[in-house]
Amino acid sequence: MLLLLNKKNDTLQAALLENGRLTEIYFPDEDESVAGNIFVGKIEKFVPALEAAFVKLTNDENGFLRIKDIRDEYLNFFGLKKLQEGQKVLVQVKKESGTKKGPQVTTNIGLPGRYVVLMPFSHSVGISRKIHQEEDRVRLKKLGHEIRDKFECGVILRTASSEVSEEYIWGEVEILYSTWLKIVDDFKRSKKVKLLYKDLDTDSFVFREFLKAGVEEVIANSAELRELVRSYSKNIRVKVVETDVFEEYGVNKELKRVLNRSIPLPSGGEIVVDKTEAMVVIDVNSGHYTSTDDHEQLSEITNLEAVKEIARILRLRNLGGMIIVDFIDMKTEASKNKILQAMKAEVMKDRNRVEIYGFTQLGLLEMTRKRTTKSLDERFTVSCPVCSGSGRVINPQFVIEKLMYELTHKPADVSQAIIKLHPYFKELINKEELRQISKLNVHLHFMYHDPNSYELSWKK
Repeated sequence: MLLLLNKKNDTLQAALLENGRLTEIYFPDEDESVAGNIFVGKIEKFVPALEAAFVKLTNDENGFLRIKDIRDEYLNFFGLKKLQEGQKVLVQVKKESGTKKGPQVTTNIGLPGRYVVLMPFSHSVGISRKIHQEEDRVRLKKLGHEIRDKFECGVILRTASSEVSEEYIWGEVEILYSTWLKIVDDFKRSKKVKLLYKDLDTDSFVFREFLKAGVEEVIANSAELRELVRSYSKNIRVKVVETDVFEEYGVNKELKRVLNRSIPLPSGGEIVVDKTEAMVVIDVNSGHYTSTDDHEQLSEITNLEAVKEIARILRLRNLGGMIIVDFIDMKTEASKNKILQAMKAEVMKDRNRVEIYGFTQLGLLEMTRKRTTKSLDERFTVSCPVCSGSGRVINPQFVIEKLMYELTHKPADVSQAIIKLHPYFKELINKEELRQISKLNVHLHFMYHDPNSYELSWKK
């Protein structure tokens, strides 16, 4: 893998390429990210119908705390029987706010490091699913139990933990536990809502999350970045260039391509990605691929290409929640199982948790992907001011009929009509026909901004 580090206007951008293809990207958020931050919150209101409570945070935005995210271990730790309205509560932002929803918070605190995640209100020991060697898993499981027993905290051993000695892991756990003790002390002293803990700054976050196993080379546009990379790992090649790395390696161009609704596949097929409020729906089409007359073979080739691209797009665009994939119809269970196993293998590369539930009776693949920060779509696109994000406009025939009606009901004392239409209408409307209907001198200008309407003015 190749890691690109691009310093631009004093902010760090990062991109990960696998076999020359862009798979993951990081841009610092213009609006400061709150995911992972820990707050002293105040319970404003319990809503039984939602099985949740609204929690006031420092920015006067209400966080959303589900009842099931109030852990018994949290209550026991602070000697509480239950939480009540008006009471302060220690919460961590689990998921950033969406377009209409506030941030989702939880009492199940997690302090992430490069090698472990410390879980003070848990007693479980977890090992990254990306660690495949059974010997490593056994060794780390034993270590995890030792950490849990000493600090009385749950722990997750991350993928990077398999690459270092136990000494490094113990050292990081000590630092995280000290951080936790300070958070608890500050919480007990606090009487007002406030931020207690902020996740790492941009540079530290990038190195923690992107300098992973498999990264063989880093290309950066700053000598300072080279030294930072070497402080994390001395085995990675680092090349420094004096240019915008994203432009040099086509990252910006590729981003524009993958944000399209339709994304082509190597053999001529395509995937069509529709992101709705409730879920992400992906349709796989064979397109112009006709290299074989065997339908099952055609569907398998195209679907396998789609699997790789879908897993890449989910990571790259940071799409999350419920995901439904409509693959090209497969007649045999063997074909479906092959696609299922291929998808499971591809999503293992994702640093976010992906669950695959299998095919429904209608042949749709169901899956979910955990996401805590905004998607690329939310950050780089806005709703169309014309169609309000629907992707559809009024049928031009209705617009033309309305225009015809206005022309036939013209004021009595006019001789000219000046009509401004969207360029979309240039091939759809006949100027001479408008003159005959209105019995006026008609001036047409195809410069109007809205295809749903027009501008009509009169002259005497």
